[in-house]
Amino acid sequence: MRPHFIRTVLLLGYTLIAEWLMAQDSSSSPKQIWPEMDVYYRISEKVRIYGTVSGTRSNSEYTDGTTGIYMDYFALPWLKERKLADLRDTTAGYYWWFRMGFSYSDAPHSDKKKVVNIFETETNNSFHLPLDITLSSRNRLDWRWVNGDFQPVYRPRVKFVRNFRTAYLTFDTYLWTEYFFYLNDNSQDRFRLTVGSDIKVSKNIDFEVYYLYQFLNKPDVESVNAIGLQLNFYFKSKRYKQQTEAGKISP
Repeated sequence: MRPHFIRTVLLLGYTLIAEWLMAQDSSSSPKQIWPEMDVYYRISEKVRIYGTVSGTRSNSEYTDGTTGIYMDYFALPWLKERKLADLRDTTAGYYWWFRMGFSYSDAPHSDKKKVVNIFETETNNSFHLPLDITLSSRNRLDWRWVNGDFQPVYRPRVKFVRNFRTAYLTFDTYLWTEYFFYLNDNSQDRFRLTVGSDIKVSKNIDFEVYYLYQFLNKPDVESVNAIGLQLNFYFKSKRYKQQTEAGKISP
């Protein structure tokens, strides 16, 4: 019972912290909550699909929402053995993998904001550093159509991850930085810094919480404080599960 109690307390604590931050004075920069749910389905050793639903909550109202579907392709490891994390997401064990997919974003009917359709392509690399730290680099290109206008964005990201495991808890801590290059209009460029943790809740579920800060950049890009609350669900095909349990392939 103790592990379940600790996980429940952590989930409740993170939620209360997020609500407290949102209740603070917002005169300096917008404070937001970004809820998200991701569902991953591993088809084979090389292929995985996943869907996502997310939103932005600001001043007690949801200001936009996003849904997306993606496919991941995992290349073979460059080394003979992969170093796997203890969480369900095993992407850190691969040194090279790709993602492509489509997402749709819209604002509430009462808000005349932009509608965004994105065809996303990205490539990811992982490198193992001393002190059991994993360095992940991502090169992502969003082929965006905003209210029908083509506005592509290049989004490079660097992420540092460290996995921890105790008798009662398994979790990651991470730090990442991301820059947005708006290829049509660089006045929209923005830089973000994020620190967070990914906690193993059960066999197929992880809970992720993070704090994100977006730096002020020219009059068009304001600073943002955001708390992300994310649930990740991981599932496997029957055949892939049988192969991993038999030891024929790595998870």
